[in-house]
Amino acid sequence: MSEFEHMKRLLENTGLYAITDNSLIKAELMAYAAGLDTYFTALDELKRECFVATATTYGLQYREDMLRRLNFRPALNSRRNALLKAFSITASDNTLEGMEKLRDSFNVHGTFSFDPATMTITFTCTDNLIPVQRSLLEYQMRPFMPVWCQFTVV
Repeated sequence: MSEFEHMKRLLENTGLYAITDNSLIKAELMAYAAGLDTYFTALDELKRECFVATATTYGLQYREDMLRRLNFRPALNSRRNALLKAFSITASDNTLEGMEKLRDSFNVHGTFSFDPATMTITFTCTDNLIPVQRSLLEYQMRPFMPVWCQFTVV
């Protein structure tokens, strides 16, 4: 139901208004409805963009910018899943499962390996990233790694 129909029904139910095709009240209600339709459309978009699960444009971009994440995979569902995983990482996620969740939050593919002799965690990225993207990925993943280990992305 449009805003015009909604307002018309409410006013006619009071018994005070007879809204006909040529009445001034109809023209006034149509003008109000045009403004309210625009407002409610913008409000619906704002509500949709407030949540990762329903965001489609600036809601996702805002969160990616906040986390300083690059879109290695621009598909909508992969962006949403990556953000949901990013927001679910906790301080206790320093296990292999936690590192895999971290990998998924960056929307990249690869495997982690650990060399106990050198205390080095290596992430072998199977995606085709340019060196700058690889360096940025390493820079952004490093804070989530155990502090007593070296960390590299290859």
